[in-house]
Amino acid sequence: MQPADRPASTADWRAFVSTLRRQYRAARTRTTLTVVALTSTVFLLQVVAAWATGAPSVRALTALLYLEGGDAVFLLSPFLHRGVPHFLTNVLVLLVLAPQERHFSPGGYWLFLVAGATLALGVGYAVLLAYSPASNVAVYGISGLGYALGGFALTRGIGHRDDISELDLVAAVVGVSSVLTVSVDLLANLPGAPAAVNGGHLSGLVFGLLVGALWRGTPGVSGTTDES
Repeated sequence: MQPADRPASTADWRAFVSTLRRQYRAARTRTTLTVVALTSTVFLLQVVAAWATGAPSVRALTALLYLEGGDAVFLLSPFLHRGVPHFLTNVLVLLVLAPQERHFSPGGYWLFLVAGATLALGVGYAVLLAYSPASNVAVYGISGLGYALGGFALTRGIGHRDDISELDLVAAVVGVSSVLTVSVDLLANLPGAPAAVNGGHLSGLVFGLLVGALWRGTPGVSGTTDES
């Protein structure tokens, strides 16, 4: 089959992927990639520490850190992960949603990240402390930011359909997936097992949905190019 004979759907798909690549390269993603790099560095240190100490797994090592590591461990909570699947899933979501950064000013995006991470961890701990029978609880991982960015992309896209790119469309689909995941979590665990509700995912998503719904944009900030 010659290139001209290929089905139109194949050509359209290739054009769509090509557009995504071009937009991603042009988008401002530096801050998100910095967060991903920091998260990756911390996880690599977890893996090395698990190997060096003979811990049975990264998850076991992380549990030990929370028991004996003191308050400093809580500062690392957003960057700690329980294993390779947990780490890869969270990092992949952040990489997909990284171009949402361009809709904020640099300072505004840092504020969004810090507020989202703090809220996700705070609510996560609050849910466990209120309902878990365990005396020691731990909340960690960067997934709250992924849910916040997905929620933001969804409501911003709905409210600004005339200013949505192919990258924003993909991000909005991730936002829909986030809403479905949190909804299933709530339906499965309430009212019988509230301690099993992932408060970090719920609060991160709600925070992102609200910010996206209230987003009005700033001239020169939104767009597909990196102005910095």
